[in-house]
Amino acid sequence: MDTAASGSLRRLAPSAFTLVELLVSVGVLAILMMVLTQVLSDTQKTWGRAKARVEEFREARAAFEAIAARLSQATLNSYWGYKLDAGGDPVLYQRQSELHYVSGPATTLLGSTVPAAGHALFFQAPLGENLDPGTGNPSSTEPYGLESMLNAWGWYVTYESDMERRPAFLDDKEPHPERKRFRLMEFRQPTEKLPLYQLVTPASGGAATPKVPWIEAQTSQAGLYDWFRVYLAADSQPVAENILAIFVQPVWPLPGQDTGADTTAAPNYLYDTRRYQWPESSGLAERSRHQLPPMVRLTLVALDERDWARLDSTGTDALAVQLRSLANTKVFTTSSQYEADVKRLETELVSLKLGFRVFSTAVQIPAAKLMSTREN
Repeated sequence: MDTAASGSLRRLAPSAFTLVELLVSVGVLAILMMVLTQVLSDTQKTWGRAKARVEEFREARAAFEAIAARLSQATLNSYWGYKLDAGGDPVLYQRQSELHYVSGPATTLLGSTVPAAGHALFFQAPLGENLDPGTGNPSSTEPYGLESMLNAWGWYVTYESDMERRPAFLDDKEPHPERKRFRLMEFRQPTEKLPLYQLVTPASGGAATPKVPWIEAQTSQAGLYDWFRVYLAADSQPVAENILAIFVQPVWPLPGQDTGADTTAAPNYLYDTRRYQWPESSGLAERSRHQLPPMVRLTLVALDERDWARLDSTGTDALAVQLRSLANTKVFTTSSQYEADVKRLETELVSLKLGFRVFSTAVQIPAAKLMSTREN
């Protein structure tokens, strides 16, 4: 009886897994784990690359936003007054200003001695930059109640080494090798150093000739740009690295139209509110006389640091020559081809296998007032 019951219980007990079944299960589990591990690894790599890309261009984005914000504050503080002839009699009632705005190809504005790329722009704005009276250096805070002091400001891109800006304890040996990069430079001239108001005797006048503001005494294009050229090295500092170029296009609204832009005021991108002092009597000089462009299209091109990090000093120099030639002579030379040049620049950078990001916006300048600059 007991024997029969035991046999019955053995027949009802479930059978165990065989060795083959265990091996198959372990194999399937291993495959699933490998697939999940690969998916997790790919996801982590993708997230890491995306994060690195965001971090890579964060500096460029911040610099771009700063340019747009400060450019929108540009002013000429223009007013209307009489133009007098040699005898002191009024002949015209025209727009006048003691300030200066200029933008255009960096090689024109800065000369051939600066290894610049793309465009540059310089202007005055109430940005509150002042000198620390104790040291003669720019102060980190503005004096109370003087936050709107007038300053000269500007931006340009240059290819340079970082050795001159390094602290003394850092040499060019490992682990701190020399870094040659394109850098966005910000020109910040404190109020106390503004040369535009300095009184000088006109070059054509004698000892008895009344003195005039320095900016009014200039009679050449190169002379007009000395107010930033002379102080360029002392008053400039890098604000972003791996910036290939900035491009600036002054535009006007088209009369009677809601959309579109008129680029004829700066057909070759060069816009100078004192063009008439070069001297030049063209329609461009009269149109831009003491007149800010009402809107500026601004484009900034940032490069990926990883593409530069894999090159040695010789390689970066060779690549920089190619990129400067591209930014200075192959694109953004004719204002009417702005959109086409953006696409061409992107195509050229892709062909060079460079990672990049293009930032573009339109900046309105409220201080620009579209009025006639000359009335009889």
